[in-house]
Amino acid sequence: MIAFSGSWFRRRGALKKAVAEAHGRLVREALLPVHYETRGVPDTFEGRAQMVTVMTALACARFAGVGGPLAAELTERLNARVLDGFDAAFREKGVGDHSIARKVRTLAEAHTGLGRALLEALSAGDSGQALAGVLQRNGVARAEKAGELAAALLAYQAQFAAQPDTEILSGGFACGGSVPAV
Repeated sequence: MIAFSGSWFRRRGALKKAVAEAHGRLVREALLPVHYETRGVPDTFEGRAQMVTVMTALACARFAGVGGPLAAELTERLNARVLDGFDAAFREKGVGDHSIARKVRTLAEAHTGLGRALLEALSAGDSGQALAGVLQRNGVARAEKAGELAAALLAYQAQFAAQPDTEILSGGFACGGSVPAV
């Protein structure tokens, strides 16, 4: 867990480390081939970005479950890190500086909108129907696979919920392909 005592620099460093850990784990999980090969997510730049958004929304929902100013700050910093990652991905693709701001802004708006819709669906507690609807409407998964992806996301949510708050606040989301194909 991130200590509140000590210098501001140590706390800031601990926050940065926790966000980097969470971001790394969530992105690795979002980019697993199983999502694209069997769960109906389009294997495109946009599809991969949407899966990063989906995994980030799950993390933010878990941070909200912990509550408090630390969780709120981690949520804000994680979302900023994701958007920085989108910017870096566009640059790697060779997108020019003149259009990169517009493209990142568009992706940021989609990230925010999809994230909010996912958080609302996750809080519905309806065995995944609302979640599958959000995934389908936003083009995250093909219609025939949206339920399968929703079930996998609910399994991630349960896995994250089972972890201690201290582990979550340190960015230690249990990922690594441990959610079985459904």
